[in-house]
Amino acid sequence: MPIDQLEWMVRLCGASVVKELSSFTLGTVSMQETRPIVVVQPDAWTEDNGYHAIGHVCEAPVVTREWVLDSVALCRCQKLDTYLIPQIPTAATDVSEPQA
Repeated sequence: MPIDQLEWMVRLCGASVVKELSSFTLGTVSMQETRPIVVVQPDAWTEDNGYHAIGHVCEAPVVTREWVLDSVALCRCQKLDTYLIPQIPTAATDVSEPQA
């Protein structure tokens, strides 16, 4: 799925899209009704494990795009557990950028 279509779908559901990790800050999020979630498309990464450390950088759960698709299809936000991408702890997190 092209990134622009996934972003469009997320915005239609009322979410915000942050394209740069440096713009993703927990301090700007109201934790009452919203929560930060990182959605990745693993097949869009140049390195096999680049997305396995992204959660440490932005301190948020990292899920696959299927979470968005299933949530939209079922008209209800799905539980994250099934869609979580395991995060690999690293001392100095080095995250590769996704392919466009």
